Amino acid sequence: MSLSLCPKLSVSLNDPDLRSIIKSSGLIPILAASLALGAAVACLLVVLSQGLALAIFASLIIVLSPVAYAYHATSAYDLEVESRAPEFFYDLSEQVKASGSVVKALKRTSRHDYGIISDEVCRMLSEIEHEGYDISSSLEAMARRVNNRYIDRSVSIIREALTTSSSLETILKVVAGEGRLYLSLNKERRAGVSSSIFVIYFTAIIFLAVMALCLTSFMHFSNEMKLASGVGEAFLGDAAMPYYVLSVSIAVCAGLTIGEMRDGTVFGGFKDAAILLTITFAAYELIVFPGYNLLGAYGL
Repeated sequence: MSLSLCPKLSVSLNDPDLRSIIKSSGLIPILAASLALGAAVACLLVVLSQGLALAIFASLIIVLSPVAYAYHATSAYDLEVESRAPEFFYDLSEQVKASGSVVKALKRTSRHDYGIISDEVCRMLSEIEHEGYDISSSLEAMARRVNNRYIDRSVSIIREALTTSSSLETILKVVAGEGRLYLSLNKERRAGVSSSIFVIYFTAIIFLAVMALCLTSFMHFSNEMKLASGVGEAFLGDAAMPYYVLSVSIAVCAGLTIGEMRDGTVFGGFKDAAILLTITFAAYELIVFPGYNLLGAYGL
């Protein structure tokens, strides 16, 4: 089978794969670079007298956003691999049963669409037919490129079956069944924690609303008491800054907790932390720091 029969392959071979770069380097270097950039931006904003609140918000968003994007790119890639690979392995087992040859089975399954896995099937055929790879080496090379735990485990089992003369057809079906079971369990787990995630979001927003209500109302009452006693009036923005830091901390921690619950890693919660952080900053900038009296607006 020539390379021209796999039109998708030419694009993926010639274009750099950002997801593969991120997966190979990991998220820690991205987080470290984001921390350094965020700290630099925060210092710059403070020097330019743009306000401590904006400096805190900008630095945290710069830290959270790149990692959130990188995690989303790699997790979406892994999700597609883990969704389509079991289908590929099952079809491959049926073709192995029908043809008796792994190479012939690969050629037949390459005509089907398995998303990202289709590119890998074409690449494996190219390695076997044009580069002198055997099926075991080609599978190992695919596992290195995909860099996914399910694929790594599956390829290890398949290569063992190839070397021990085990029934390859049976092994492929076992691998496919394991992948489908994992997907089913993962969907059930996500459905089970969805209500908890809603509660965390709701609690964080209610806490923010109560904090804004207390600050905008009772700070005005405190200022009136100070003026009546001859003490100077306090600036609401300065007085509210410790509460702003507290609210930001709660927003970030709530987002990271969501990631740990839903995705099994705090990196999965960087997007949720950025969302809650943005809501917190908007509430303080639009309501608290300007000094609006929420209770006073209703004559209370």
